[in-house]
Amino acid sequence: MKPPLPCSEMVDIHAHILPGLDDGPQTLEESLALAQCYAKVGIRKIICTSHFIPGTAWAATREQMLEKLAVTQEYLRGHDVDLTLYPGMEVAFHRKLRGRLEEGKILPLANSSRYLLEPSFSDSADELLATIETLAGDGYRFILAHPERIPPIQATVHSVITFAAESELEIQLNIGSLLGRYGRESQRAGMEFISRSCVHYLASDAHGAASRRPPAAEDWQELAEMVGVDLLTRCCCTNPANLINGI
Repeated sequence: MKPPLPCSEMVDIHAHILPGLDDGPQTLEESLALAQCYAKVGIRKIICTSHFIPGTAWAATREQMLEKLAVTQEYLRGHDVDLTLYPGMEVAFHRKLRGRLEEGKILPLANSSRYLLEPSFSDSADELLATIETLAGDGYRFILAHPERIPPIQATVHSVITFAAESELEIQLNIGSLLGRYGRESQRAGMEFISRSCVHYLASDAHGAASRRPPAAEDWQELAEMVGVDLLTRCCCTNPANLINGI
């Protein structure tokens, strides 16, 4: 089955492909298997967003992530996989965020001005949004990772939508949420963001070739039927391309 839009123009801005840094691939061989999933549908560009969760084993430094990216990119080239890797992090929201940003310890997405920020799965979003608002005043820009999956946001989705609409906060939804792979509440919240025209990026949040894989051709067809080709093009091609091109 052919996808409804050219995958060669897509950029996946949220992917866990670097080995040994988080709950994604643990070896270069597993990274290769995931990369081949992208190659199978023709996707050629992804942003590597390993978890950055301070105080846990998933908190590699920016230098370690960049080194791992270079090794992985070379390994993929050596196995004839046409997939360009861009640097990034999925940064868990934490109270020392400002300090780490000011110290340059956090990688923006693809050397842009935007940071991918993951909300807490248990805490209220109030402090998160207040921090984003304060940091935005100092020029920092954020993309909120998969808010539709976050129980406290699911319960107050309208307030987050209103905040995003009135600020520069951008929203990234997981494709798997829209396809129902994270349960009904994630799907419902995701479609609510879409119905309010409050989505800037759709991404895979891929973690491996065996589970949480990138969308296959039939998945893209189902997505097109759900949200329309225009939104898919904007959120999977146009906006991500602008991101990596510094627009």
